[in-house]
Amino acid sequence: MKRPHSIWTAPSDAQDTLPASGANDRQPGGGEHGQQGASQTPDAAEQTRLFEQAVEMFQAQDFLGAKRGFERAAQGPLVEMAHAARQRARMCEIRLARNEPVLRNAEDRYNYAVVLVNQRRWEEAEAHLEQALAENPGGDHLYYAMALCRCWRGDLEGASKCMRRAIELQPNNLIAARSDPDFARFIQQSPLAELFGPDRNRPA
Repeated sequence: MKRPHSIWTAPSDAQDTLPASGANDRQPGGGEHGQQGASQTPDAAEQTRLFEQAVEMFQAQDFLGAKRGFERAAQGPLVEMAHAARQRARMCEIRLARNEPVLRNAEDRYNYAVVLVNQRRWEEAEAHLEQALAENPGGDHLYYAMALCRCWRGDLEGASKCMRRAIELQPNNLIAARSDPDFARFIQQSPLAELFGPDRNRPA
């Protein structure tokens, strides 16, 4: 469909504290490594750029790349942004720990929602279906699945609205739902009963 820490910042004179022979202590390729270390703390503009870039990665579900970006942004001087970056980096860690599949489009989200429905993880399934509908508002199968989720969550009014829309988009969904065992315990309850009545061939 979620700890403030102190902000790490390098001393402003960090470069001056390095021994003169520091370059000789670098690993192979140390020239590049040394440049990264010297610029490890981003300024405000770089922090903002890193944060915005990480947000885009997060939205694209590149959680590993987003985590790295947020961790870098958390080192910048803008306190509120650094705090938000740490929180979002933690969210990335949680997503990575769950090992959720990469969902690139509405159909990916629908297919994953079906897996969650079969596991009776209704709220998570509904969250993915909402995202799928935002990408594909004409998907009758998305409304059908959303109706099922809302039934099992006890929101029969919301389920009725979703099913009505599913039937408007594809009238055969009325017949399918009547014979669907997942809906069997709900179609006799109002307001679904009015929608699924035997004399109804389409929504009013």
